[in-house]
Amino acid sequence: MKKILVIDDEPAILETIKIIFEDMGFGVDAFSEAKQGLSAGLENAYDLVLVDMRMPEMNGAELTEILLKEKPGLKLFVITAYPYDPLVTRALDAGAVGLLQKPFEIAKILDFLKG
Repeated sequence: MKKILVIDDEPAILETIKIIFEDMGFGVDAFSEAKQGLSAGLENAYDLVLVDMRMPEMNGAELTEILLKEKPGLKLFVITAYPYDPLVTRALDAGAVGLLQKPFEIAKILDFLKG
């Protein structure tokens, strides 16, 4: 079973992603707190990680840099409503493989997971 890690401070986003992907047979770990999500990302193996950019306590660019430094090759997508945010550029420069703009298309994530 493919596993997805979602880190986003918006409970509605987490719940939506969790419901959709679990219904399709994926395992989903969802965290609203960046530090908890970071710990899960470092301790477990995931096929895909989705990280929001604007969160309290730790932004998504910092989280992305740490995860990709510790786990090079990890497939990570940035989630944001602000695609021109400097944090997005920072996360992409750190190695994030793509950007999903809120509200995002679930089909884009599915295409990635099928490949």
